[in-house]
Amino acid sequence: EDQLRIMCMAKGFILNEVFDRLNTALKAVEAIDGITFATSNKYGYVTSCPSNLGTGMRASVHVKVPNLTSDGTDAKAKAAAKPLGLSVRGTGGEHTPIGADGTIDLSPSNRLFITEAEIITKLYNGIKLLMEKEAEAAPAEAAPAEAAAAEEASA
Repeated sequence: EDQLRIMCMAKGFILNEVFDRLNTALKAVEAIDGITFATSNKYGYVTSCPSNLGTGMRASVHVKVPNLTSDGTDAKAKAAAKPLGLSVRGTGGEHTPIGADGTIDLSPSNRLFITEAEIITKLYNGIKLLMEKEAEAAPAEAAPAEAAAAEEASA
């Protein structure tokens, strides 16, 4: 859909480090003599995919939510993510299945007329809230063990 895609990936949830690496790469590409991108002071980058008008950036994380996907589908994960303004995809992108271990691709639903900072903030806050919903979906017998593990990790 777009002519150029630059991806920056890393394990973990330190989103600002990944964004900084991406920003450095973008500046290097934009500095290449003879390359110009269609931009608008009002709308940002003009791309061939209308949903990417503006920053053109889609930020996502792969996160395991085995309790929300215990039925083998992403239906509960999507239901939990939608009110948070997040979209759930399979780990291979749009229209692909979730991981066998319950791994999903999570990203902000809106990318139109939103800044890069807003995208990262929405994703960061959304991950936290979705993980709370994941803990709530845990089977009753697993809850005490998970609570103890979470308490130990925060100590």
